[in-house]
Amino acid sequence: MQRPTFASHEEYSRNFTDVDYWQPYVENICQRHNLQPSHHIHRGLPGSNPVFIVDERNIVKIYTHLFGGAESYVKELELYSLFARYPQLPFPVLLASGNLFPTGNGWHWPYIVISVIPGINIGEVYAQLNHQENIALANYLGQVLYRLHNLPLDGLQAFKPSWDDFARYLDLQRNSCVENHRRWKALPDFLIDQINDYLLPVQTLIDQARSPLLLHCDLNQDHVLGFLKDGQWQTNGIIDFGDARVGDWHFELIALHLGLFYGDKTLLRAFLESYGIDKMGEAQFVHKAMTYTLLFEFDVLNPIFLDKPTLRSVNSLADLAERLWNTDNLQGTEPY
Repeated sequence: MQRPTFASHEEYSRNFTDVDYWQPYVENICQRHNLQPSHHIHRGLPGSNPVFIVDERNIVKIYTHLFGGAESYVKELELYSLFARYPQLPFPVLLASGNLFPTGNGWHWPYIVISVIPGINIGEVYAQLNHQENIALANYLGQVLYRLHNLPLDGLQAFKPSWDDFARYLDLQRNSCVENHRRWKALPDFLIDQINDYLLPVQTLIDQARSPLLLHCDLNQDHVLGFLKDGQWQTNGIIDFGDARVGDWHFELIALHLGLFYGDKTLLRAFLESYGIDKMGEAQFVHKAMTYTLLFEFDVLNPIFLDKPTLRSVNSLADLAERLWNTDNLQGTEPY
């Protein structure tokens, strides 16, 4: 079996979801670990690394050296080993790990094998769910994420209980924030011009009196799995911890509220109550959440503006923050 090699990022991008190309490697991994025969292999959701679902039982994820794959492997392997100590959490189970090739002569192509969470991603049926189902989902995720955030980090190498890495990350994001938003073109220029004055300092975002928490960081509609049973949504679990990091719990809300709840503040309030945040008007909550929204490394605002075009009528970032993040005094359906 030859070691996969790609002459460029473009060549890798053309091939990393190709089932025919990766099938021999996936079958080899399954044989190594005495997993059942791989009769049917199909690709998982495209990300940065090759991911394949085998017979609807196992997921094989093979890590490239490109796009931070080496770091993702170390992080996910450590996380799944941690999760194994808490089987009540609705996360995949680590079944195997290793390297396809010896280290030293080219990339060794590390991999993990995890269990499948049955079902489809909630984004496929989200438009069919009623408000009560969404509230139930928000309550469920509040409880699950509280447990995730408070898992012990002692002894972990990639997730040390220190604010240092998160502070460095925020500094990097702050330095590129205006440039990112000019490239994404979601915000009008007059709002982009307000960014530097609006952003809270990193030392304000981080509460040094508290310990940092373990965050998923990408809990959007692709990563919540379940199925419709008798017309009602039932959540089975959460997947994809490749973007996990240690940091401030507010940061978790960006993908969750804007990528999963589509900015519905009644769902955000239900989540916060389930999570255990009693004071909705906590000091600077809205300003913190909007700062993290602007610092987020992906464009989360364009989809919201498309879904809720009245948000474009704002005249300041503070106004936009109120409309997106203030959960006080909500009456009935979502006011925009």
